[in-house]
Amino acid sequence: MSSIVIDVGKQMNGATFRLNHRTAAMLSTRIPGWSPASPASDSVFLWSDRQWDIERMRGPMWTQVVMLLTGLNEDQIRELGGFNFISPADDHQVVYESLAA
Repeated sequence: MSSIVIDVGKQMNGATFRLNHRTAAMLSTRIPGWSPASPASDSVFLWSDRQWDIERMRGPMWTQVVMLLTGLNEDQIRELGGFNFISPADDHQVVYESLAA
């Protein structure tokens, strides 16, 4: 499993993305000066004017969400082993996985 895990909460017309609490703890120990308060936001909501379809998200969009939630750049994400997006409501099903940002 990748080092960075993002929890996805799907809704009717969008999805909420949050940094997994275990990932926040890991980043606090591995990235000097990183704290849960470091990133600009603790959650990101993407909205659609029609019913949400996670398949519409393209590779770069996933990376942008990780960057917003962690405050890390693409090289740092890659060095940590990439990322997984999981759905806690669906038995932690992997929604998207990238080994390199």
